[in-house]
Parts: sequence; structure tokens; C-alpha cells
Amino acid sequence: MDEFTKAIFVGELQTQCRFALNAVGQLNFSLQQVNLRELEREKREYFHSEVFRGIHSFLTHASIISKILWPASPKKDLSQPKKQYEQRKRATARGEELRQELGLLGEHILKNRRLRDHLEHFDERIDDWAEHSQNRNFAQDIIGPENAIVGLAKTDTMRWFNPTNGTFLFRGETFSLQEIAAVLDKLLPVLAVKKQELWQRQITVGRDKTTKSL
Repeated sequence: MDEFTKAIFVGELQTQCRFALNAVGQLNFSLQQVNLRELEREKREYFHSEVFRGIHSFLTHASIISKILWPASPKKDLSQPKKQYEQRKRATARGEELRQELGLLGEHILKNRRLRDHLEHFDERIDDWAEHSQNRNFAQDIIGPENAIVGLAKTDTMRWFNPTNGTFLFRGETFSLQEIAAVLDKLLPVLAVKKQELWQRQITVGRDKTTKSL
């Protein structure tokens, strides 16, 4: 991958990083509004839903970053068309090259797209709940500590946000939104510097080619 293409991808990572952090700002503002005692019920319900919209938005943009850097691996089998296999193979090479460029080696929190997948396939999670729930309790879009409601099976809770520690609970699994946001906050300035570096490299390569042609 040439420097120009790398710079484009890094620029897109920078954009998605900004979008994700902007969603955190919107989420925090909505939380502040929900906690206002004088707020009317209708407005409180509005900002309550805005909290979860902000979380969805944040995870969507974080997931785009994840897909750029850790795309799905190609699986060569008879059920997968050759073109799709080649596309995934190319994407895997691109992701590896970008991770090396940015120094993102080994396991990384952004690689995990499990929570985003839960929210994207929410209908399937309800299907699973309907088939397996023993008590037929169902709770979603809860804001508060984990012990705010007692007597609920963990698998009967769909979307639960704990603003005290920035964790998100989904059917017994706990995900730290705070950790993801902290990683993105550190990544953003790295991306800005890297993009400028790549543009400079591209200019240098162009000059070298021009000099050689002369």
C-alpha cells in the first residue's frame, strides 16, 4: 500500500475517532440532563433515550475503526465466492500494514466488536431470550448501578448502562465504554501526527520520482 492510500485510511480513522468522541460528549450531556430533578417527565424520557442513542453512535464509530484495522479474516471454502475471499485477503493485509504503521501490536480493546454485534443483532438476542428465559423477566435501557434492580437474571437484562464506572451490561456480559473512550482519546493525536507524516512522505516520494525522470 502506497503512502497516499495509507494517508487516506489514517484520515478516515481520524474522522471516525472524532465522531466516536463527539458521541461521548453527547452521551455525557444527556446524562447530565437526566439527572436534573426539575426536568419534566417528557424531557427526561427524551434524554434517557438520548443516552442510549449516544452509546449506539459511539460503538458504531468505534466499530468502523475496528473493521479498518482488524477486518474479518478470509476463509477459503467452497461456500465463499472467490471475489469475496480476495477482498478479505486484501483487507487483512491492509489492516496489518496500518496497525504496524500506528504501532498497534498484539491484542487490543478496539479489536473486540462483540458489544456492537449484540446491538446490531438485537432482534436475534430477543429471539434467544424468548426461547431460553426461565422467569420471563425483561429489562432494557436501564441507567444506574448493577444492583439498581434486584431479582433479575443477568440474561434477562438487555441494555444496562452504569454511569458510575462507564460500563455497559448486556445479558450477563460487561463491557467498559470508558476504556474504549480512553483508548480513542489517546489514538486521536497519534492519527493526526501520522497523517501529516504520511503526506510528507508522499511528497518526498513524488519529488524523488521527478528528480529521477530529469
